[in-house]
Amino acid sequence: MPKNKKEIARRYIHAFNTDDWDTVREVVAQNFTFHHPMGGTVQAGPEGMVSVWVDFKASLPDSWHPIPIMITEGDFLAVLLPTYGHFTGKRYHGAPPTGKWIEYGMVNIVRFENGKIAENWFGMDPLVEQQQMGAIPNFPSRQLNPTEQENLELFQKTINKPEEFDNLTAFGNVITALGPNQRKEETSTRKIEIYKNINGSLELDYSNEFTTNPSYNGNPSADTNQSRSRFEQFIKEVLIGHNLDVLSQIASSNILIHPTAMPCEASYYGIEGIGFWLASQWKSFPDLTITDYFTVAQGDIVAMHWTAQGTSKGNFLMLQPSGKVVKYTGSSMYRIEKGKIAEIWETRNTLAIMKQINPELGGGHHH
Repeated sequence: MPKNKKEIARRYIHAFNTDDWDTVREVVAQNFTFHHPMGGTVQAGPEGMVSVWVDFKASLPDSWHPIPIMITEGDFLAVLLPTYGHFTGKRYHGAPPTGKWIEYGMVNIVRFENGKIAENWFGMDPLVEQQQMGAIPNFPSRQLNPTEQENLELFQKTINKPEEFDNLTAFGNVITALGPNQRKEETSTRKIEIYKNINGSLELDYSNEFTTNPSYNGNPSADTNQSRSRFEQFIKEVLIGHNLDVLSQIASSNILIHPTAMPCEASYYGIEGIGFWLASQWKSFPDLTITDYFTVAQGDIVAMHWTAQGTSKGNFLMLQPSGKVVKYTGSSMYRIEKGKIAEIWETRNTLAIMKQINPELGGGHHH
C-alpha cells in the first residue's frame, strides 16, 4: 500500500467512485472514526465506512467525487470534494427517487495513523443535500435586478467564449464567470473571469486559473505561515470580533463566497458581498462566534473544521427567533492570493440550526 497521504486519499475517494469496497477496507484503519453533521461521531471501522457508502450509492448509483483541491499538513489532509450523481436508486431521507441530477459540495478533513485513514470529518450541509433530493422544499433563489439582468445579457452578446461555464451570474455591474463544467470527468482546470461594466462595455478585471486534475495542492511559492496568519486574522477580527471595517485589509476586492462549497457556484462577491453575507448571519445570531476550530494548511490554501455558537435573536430563513443558544459545526476552505483572502468555500449544518430553533421541525434522517 502506498505511504503517500495524497495517494491514499485518492485511492479512498476513487474507491467510492468505482464501488471498490476492498480498497476501502485496505486504506481505512480498524479504529476508524467519522464525524458526520447528522450522524454524529461514530467509531465505524472499515466495515462501517463501507456500509455508509454502499447505502448512499444504492440511492445515487452513478454518484462520484472529483478532487479539485487537496492539501496535507502533518497527519492531516483536507479536500474540496463535490458530489455529483442522479437520484435514481432507492429512497433516501424518506424521499422517493426523483431521477434528478444532484450536486453539492463538501470540505472534508481526514487524519492518518500508521499509514491509514483513522478519522474523517465530513463537512457538508445536510439541508442542501435533502433539498436536492426532494425531502425538504427549496428556498427561493436570488433574483437578478434589472441592471444585473442587462449586464448578463450584454455578456452573452459580447463575450463569445467557446467553453461551457459552470456558473455565470451578475452582481451589480460585475459579471462572474466560472468554469469549465466541473462535473465532466475530463475537466482538468478551474478558471475565474470577472468582468466589469465600464461605460457600457464589459472589460476583464480579474482572472485566476489552477489545475484540478491532478488536484490543486496549493501554490508552492506561497508561504503557508503567511496564509495561516491572514486566515487567523479573519477568524479573530471578523468572525469572532464582528469587525467589518477590517475586511478591505483582509479580503480581496474580488473575493468570492461559495456557501455550499461547490467549486464554481458564486453566491456573494466583493467586500460588500462578504459583508452582507456575514451581517445577515449576525442579524439572526447577534453574538455568533467561533468557539473551537482546527486547521490544515498548505501554500495558499487553509482548511478548517469549526464549531460556532450564537443566540437566536432574529429570523433565520423561515424561522422566528427562539431566544435559545444554538451550536453547530461546519468546515471551510480558504484561498489566499497576494496576502488577502480571495475565495471561501463553506459548509455548515444548517439543518441542525433549524432544528435547534424549532425542535418540532421534521426533515428526514441520515443513514
